Amino acid sequence: MNNGRFLLAPRFWRFLTLSLVVATGGKGMSRAYAQGGPAVNPAPIAVAGPLLIQGGTIIDGTGAKRKKADVRVVDGVIREIGRLKPAKNERVINAEGLIVAPGFIDTHSHADGGLMENPDAESQIRQGITTAIVGQDGGSHLPLADFLDEVQAKHVALNIASFVGHGSVRSAVMGEDYKRAATAEEEAKMEALVEMEMQSGALGLSSGLEYDPGLYSTTEEVVDCAKIAAKYGGIYISHVRDEENEALTSFRELIDIADKARIPAQISHIKLGSSNVWGKADETLRLMADANKRGIDVTADVYPYTYWRSTITVITPTRDWTDRAAWQKGLDEVGGPANVLLSTYTPDAKWQGKTLEQIAQETGRDAVTIIQEIVKNTHGEGATGREGVVVTAMKEDDLRRFIASPGIMFCTDGGLGGSHPRAAGTYPRILGRYVREWHVLTLEDAIRKMTLLPAARMGFDDRGALIAGMKADIVLFDADKVIDTATTAEPMAAPIGLSYVIVNGVPVLDNGKMTGQRPGMALRRSWLAEK
Repeated sequence: MNNGRFLLAPRFWRFLTLSLVVATGGKGMSRAYAQGGPAVNPAPIAVAGPLLIQGGTIIDGTGAKRKKADVRVVDGVIREIGRLKPAKNERVINAEGLIVAPGFIDTHSHADGGLMENPDAESQIRQGITTAIVGQDGGSHLPLADFLDEVQAKHVALNIASFVGHGSVRSAVMGEDYKRAATAEEEAKMEALVEMEMQSGALGLSSGLEYDPGLYSTTEEVVDCAKIAAKYGGIYISHVRDEENEALTSFRELIDIADKARIPAQISHIKLGSSNVWGKADETLRLMADANKRGIDVTADVYPYTYWRSTITVITPTRDWTDRAAWQKGLDEVGGPANVLLSTYTPDAKWQGKTLEQIAQETGRDAVTIIQEIVKNTHGEGATGREGVVVTAMKEDDLRRFIASPGIMFCTDGGLGGSHPRAAGTYPRILGRYVREWHVLTLEDAIRKMTLLPAARMGFDDRGALIAGMKADIVLFDADKVIDTATTAEPMAAPIGLSYVIVNGVPVLDNGKMTGQRPGMALRRSWLAEK
């Protein structure tokens, strides 16, 4: 008891808040309740002693040419850059022969899955990621404040920020009755939830319009939710409605949402994933450029692989999984069953790691029959199995156009594990393959697109560049050696050539070894500062 009031746990307050929002659509709620009740006082973030990174070549994230200089870090912040001498009690890291760059920002991450059980986030740290942005594809922790508080209190190795997921708020409001357009009352409740999550520090609104339950939403529903995010200075990021035949139509829908909601928008992991749209990268870039000329702020992110990982159900846009013709059409458009690798399949481990073509040859059945069995065992009524596919469905020329585009940043679309090598290899692959070997872009521009460009996009004004006063998220790597080693056969194989990763001034990768330090922070969008 305190002054006659019970001090209830923050999780209880947020459960109560969420219930009130869904029940009332947010009407009559006080601002304090909308922000989640009493605040949690997290344990202080540990900060290592002062560091001097000496003798390296700085690429500062701004796009400026590299230069030889030293970097001094004090209390987790970059204090000085120049020709510096060691101070008393200062640790010196010898960076001779290494590039010193800002920490990489993953604009589309699923690192929140299992993060509390694996707080070292090794697959992310080893590729130089110091900030992961989660809550993607329309799915986020709800209420978000609980998750961010847990990140802060638990301590993890990298910084975490999150969007509020349109699909998550839709599920909270509509439950299992989601295969329809929402009513006006339901939309009002969704908007209230988005507002609560923006007030809790969400970066904006994410959607996954190719997935349930977002698939059944109207454009107008998404616009109305995006308007709430816009009110708080957020952005809209989307796994668009179709990344295959209707990819350009889906990009136009995103532009329409951005225009009507008056919100900056970003295409998640941009791709042209079927034969009908192969070769249309330039048309896509022109579409985005034309929108920008009209004052609609549209960007994208991309990962450096010609294959994607998802559920097998996205091979066809229909939810009538008995439609054999639709499955066959979908297979044809991604290049046939040889291009579909069953990376996860719990009902029959013998099928896992094989293509549909290989399974068809072994079983004497056709690929569509095999797909329908997989779907029945993993998505049918009462099914408990899990599946996942890696589908080679993009063209390298299109991918290179996106990677080279100045306004497109990078992402992994990966988590702490998984069967796609993007989760462990994305950033070293760009540096080793697309910069050093294939000369698709310069090292300075690649670093800019990994650091300051996404930092500015996501609203981080204190990190993303090697400038005095910025937070000390820093990566050291050998530009002549850095490379990915992850493959579909060994998707979590560690990259080489990255020797140091520093998060908030604390080394988490030290001369190639994980330190066990967890200085990561929960990053919240500071909407109050923008008012």
